Amino acid sequence: MKQIEQKNPSPYLRIDPPGEWSPVSLGELWQHRDLLTYLVLRDVRALTSSTQLGFLWIVIHPLSVAVVLIVVLGMFVKIPTGGTPYALIVLSGLMSWNYVSNAITRSSSSMLANAYLITKVYFPRLIIPIVPVISGLIELGVMVLITASAAVYFGVPLQFSWLFLLAAGFVAMALATGVGLWFSALTVRYRDFSHAIPVIMQIGFYASPVLYPITLVPEKWRQIYDLNPLVGIVELTRWSLFGEAPFPTFSISTSIAWAVMLIATGVFYFRATEDVAADLV
Repeated sequence: MKQIEQKNPSPYLRIDPPGEWSPVSLGELWQHRDLLTYLVLRDVRALTSSTQLGFLWIVIHPLSVAVVLIVVLGMFVKIPTGGTPYALIVLSGLMSWNYVSNAITRSSSSMLANAYLITKVYFPRLIIPIVPVISGLIELGVMVLITASAAVYFGVPLQFSWLFLLAAGFVAMALATGVGLWFSALTVRYRDFSHAIPVIMQIGFYASPVLYPITLVPEKWRQIYDLNPLVGIVELTRWSLFGEAPFPTFSISTSIAWAVMLIATGVFYFRATEDVAADLV
């Protein structure tokens, strides 16, 4: 009898990089959700286990910064607030700014920091810049509790508008994700860009109403000023807590538009960089 020789299937799996401007596979991201969870928990542990005080530093650091700013700008400079305690102005501004700033800064360096993973195993690289956005929610939650406690202390009543803090947090997440995707991809391609990020964030800090109320911005410049995507997030946060000023329709709509545009374009640019990331890092 003649034996038929069968070819054994190759034991190797060939993985080709995605083509430039290729769409994202949500199914593939879902398949690697365990890796995303592991990396998020790793970041959280790194924030709390590397010091003696651990988790308390998440409370102490933003609170100490807020106290210094409140004393210097509130007591000495005496920035006008229209009757709102300056402590609440600072805390509500820092609550949004700290989260967005930290998430963007960590996302921008995340590809380089995880080079050992990128060059050894395959997984959707899109996971890496998303991790700091999710792990930073711990710090955001702490700031929300601090700010809400201060609001109650200063006599701000609990009201339905406080639920809009969730909407402000969601827009902040979307904005941090979009900017983080762009910055992480740009940092991989152009290492010099990492030196520009602190400058960009510093400009954003002073160009946003973090330490002062929006009423100090001249009315004739208000619409131009509202083009800053951080303005809508900070103003929605303050409207949610205080409910005094009109709802910031234009500024928050601008923030949402920026977030959607940055995520859409950031995903495609990140995917275009992904095929050479292992060689560049």
